Amino acid sequence: MNSQYFDFSALPAPDIIEPLDYETIYQARKDRFKSLAPQYADALELESDPLTVCLQVESYRELLLRQRINEAAYANLLATAKSSDLDQLGVFYGLVRAEGEEDGNYRLRIRQKTLASSTAGSKDHYRNAALTAAPNTIQDVEVDSPTPGRVRVSILFQDKEHADDLLEQVRNHVLSDQVKVLTDQVEVNHAEEVPIDVKADIYLQDNVPNWVFTQLEGKLHEAWQETMALGVAMTPSWLSAQLHVEGVKHVEIHTPSSLIEIASNQYAQLGQIQLCLIT
Repeated sequence: MNSQYFDFSALPAPDIIEPLDYETIYQARKDRFKSLAPQYADALELESDPLTVCLQVESYRELLLRQRINEAAYANLLATAKSSDLDQLGVFYGLVRAEGEEDGNYRLRIRQKTLASSTAGSKDHYRNAALTAAPNTIQDVEVDSPTPGRVRVSILFQDKEHADDLLEQVRNHVLSDQVKVLTDQVEVNHAEEVPIDVKADIYLQDNVPNWVFTQLEGKLHEAWQETMALGVAMTPSWLSAQLHVEGVKHVEIHTPSSLIEIASNQYAQLGQIQLCLIT
């Protein structure tokens, strides 16, 4: 599932997490000891003195303890919990991990579940229902209302081979009495693909090997699969940025020549790619 729903990595660091530095901890212990027993100040300046070694050992132990406290805090935050810690959070919110589901996808479903529980019939309500029906198989889902009372659920599946069977599975759940609001006219369909051809000239820097050019198309496909989501526009600037790897001097995009808007029930897909090496 695409991370467009919420970017957990964009959250600021939580205040509960303490920045750790061994030297700071050691110096604080050392200063405290000197204030209590100033007669040992000279001894503490010697790295080989038993008192110094003892303070260093205890400072390191304190560092490990504080790090463990930080890790415990991370394990209780939805944005940073992993593995079984995330499973515990999921159960708290009433959502069990699907078999083989990765942390990132599960984390987003947990958040979606909390949003959807607030209002029946909302976009989040139907989005959560779709994700619940086929967890770990949906790359993106969007809900809109083209006309009053009409709800359109558009789904982009990761597995194109079994997409029709998965769509029927999702449709049956979303249209069930447990999910569908009585007054809504709901339709569940595949998202519409919008193929976009790409044509560009590539200029390499001097003495750059030819493989830098030959691997560009594969890198472009890989980058778009990571970015692709419903309603995400295709822009020449994005294409240029992906093709302008190390060793490339200049990229001239011919097609598309301008931004291509994509509707909320559509997704852009790379069509025919023509990259020309200009020497």
